[in-house]
Order: sequence, then structure tokens, then C-alpha cells
Amino acid sequence: MAYQLQPQKAIFDSETGFATVAGWTEVYHYNETTGEFAGVSYDFIYEGVSLPAHSCADAPTPAVEGKAIVRKNNKWVYFSDYRNQKIYSTETGKESIMREIGDIPVGYTLLKPSSEFDVWNGKKWVLDTEKQHQFYVEDATIKKNRLISEATNQITYLQDAVNLEMATDEEKTVCAAWKKYRILLNRINVNDAPNIVWPEKPSI
Repeated sequence: MAYQLQPQKAIFDSETGFATVAGWTEVYHYNETTGEFAGVSYDFIYEGVSLPAHSCADAPTPAVEGKAIVRKNNKWVYFSDYRNQKIYSTETGKESIMREIGDIPVGYTLLKPSSEFDVWNGKKWVLDTEKQHQFYVEDATIKKNRLISEATNQITYLQDAVNLEMATDEEKTVCAAWKKYRILLNRINVNDAPNIVWPEKPSI
């Protein structure tokens, strides 16, 4: 008596794709939408039946790190795979997450800018010193105007008391201190930012 020690393998017609002999075979599945390899199963195929939809009988070779296995035009191909990695807009530096299989989109890079003042030079991020300086100047301008406004409010209150000869000696001293402080603020050149030494505010 002859024994069959191996499972019967399915045999397929090369033209129609249907099984001419029923049996077991490895089935390699891929995603219907993206074509990405989705796994392998060992299925029994009946005579006259083809493989399940979105599958094939030929095995892909192992993919190297950073590559995705994709079924395209009836063969396995290997695309760059940066999914879930952070990418950065070369125009704005804004961070986003890579979601699709394939190369990094045009206008993006894997390189992270080191500051909000970096600009992309086509190969790497470089510091835009003019942009950085302008930021410091604008910040210093806002601070200078705010401090002058605060000083003016203090002076207005104290000067009323001085003008009406109702000010105490302490109030006269404090009023003079605020006036000196305002003069020093007005002399500040915001273009020297960030290397500005701000005058000390008088004690209230």
C-alpha cells in the first residue's frame, strides 16, 4: 500500500489561474487599496477554483529595513517606508507625521530644524540671523512700550500731587525716580536686542 506522506499540493492552470488539481498551497495576501503585503496563509483550493481575491501564489523576498512590500502590476515591488516618522515642511518647518508608503513628499525633509529661525537651503537647515534679530527687535519694542506706559501712569499720578503741592518728600523722590527711569527707557535702542541692559524699575 502506498502512503501519501505530504499533503496534496494544488496545481493551477497557468493561463486561467484555476486549480486543475485540488490541494493545499501557500497564499500570499495583499491590501486591496494599497497593495501592501498583508500576510500568508496555507489554504486548500478545490479543483476549478482560483486563489482568493487580492492574493497570489508567488512569495515576496524579505524586505530590508525601511522598505515596504507592495503588489503592483502582478509582481512584488519594494517602496521606501517612512510611515510614523516625523517630517518637516521646508517652507515653514512645521512638523507632521508620514502616513503613506513611498518617498518623502516634495517640500518636506526628515531633518528637524534646530530653532524657529532656521530656513531650508536646499540641503539642510541654516540659521536666518536676520529673521532671528527681527524677532528680538519686535520683542524688545513691545517690552519698551509696555514699560514706558507703566512709567507714565506712575508719573501722572505722582505729578498731580507735586503740582498741587500735596506730595510728600517720599512721593517727590519716587516721582523723580520714575522720570529718570522713563528717560533711560526712551534712550534704549531696540536694534541692540537681544543685548539690551534694561534699567532697574523704581520701587513703588
